[in-house]
Amino acid sequence: MAPAITHFLVGATLLVFAFVPIAIRYDLGREHAVWLIPLGGVWGLLPDVHHITPVFQAELYAVHNTAWMDLFALHYTLDRPIVRARYTASVFGSIAAFIVAVIALWVTPRVRATGQWWRSTRAIVTAGSSLLATAYATVVLGVIVSVQQAFGAVSTLVGSESLLVGGLLLVPIGGGLGLVYTIGLEIYGRDRRLEPTTAAAWAVLTGGLCWLVGVVCLAPLWLGAIGVESVAPPLLHGGSLVALVAYGTVFGAVYAMVREGVRSGSERPLGIDETSGSTHLRSFR
Repeated sequence: MAPAITHFLVGATLLVFAFVPIAIRYDLGREHAVWLIPLGGVWGLLPDVHHITPVFQAELYAVHNTAWMDLFALHYTLDRPIVRARYTASVFGSIAAFIVAVIALWVTPRVRATGQWWRSTRAIVTAGSSLLATAYATVVLGVIVSVQQAFGAVSTLVGSESLLVGGLLLVPIGGGLGLVYTIGLEIYGRDRRLEPTTAAAWAVLTGGLCWLVGVVCLAPLWLGAIGVESVAPPLLHGGSLVALVAYGTVFGAVYAMVREGVRSGSERPLGIDETSGSTHLRSFR
């Protein structure tokens, strides 16, 4: 198994990262995120409770060894042999990721401040929101695929059976979906505000459409064309529908929170920040 400090830091990192778009959208103070660190750490360590509990140790250990534990800050993936064999790298990698998460949280006020130049930087804000939402949603997509133990199935799309290839293939898949969703959300929300719930619902519907076209209809034809296996359409694969719905939910919510959080910064009057040693523009609360 991976070191406890790795599980703790990965859990804390993911929870802090999850708070970043919320802080941008709703202008929450960074002090609200302090408790996310211990909560995230406990979340990441929870599957290892069999080490300390006086009862049900065998049953809890059996649960610990299932892919469902990836729902606890990628616990199952971190306990894979390929990670366990890299003890030092996993520890220092988790430390580095945690530092990046703290930096991302720390700069959220400056991200909102870019809204003062919303019209001139709209393309940059859109691109940044899209990249951030794509990253979040692709991680969730990977977790869902891992829980289903379907990395091998994903790799068959390129004629491989490697779990690593399947995992890496999720990166371009997630990027392609993010591009499609961004274009659609920008067309829909060009002259209106995007609420996280509305954007998530729209993205879920788009995910369903992608499933109907890409998985149900085109995937069997593609697999037959590359000679992997012969599957007659329609391919009604429920697991991929769940993954695309989860991706769409996260993408839509994060995209709307970041985009509208920055945009709302443009609607605040500017003033002089008298609390610092220098004079610069700020937004009044």
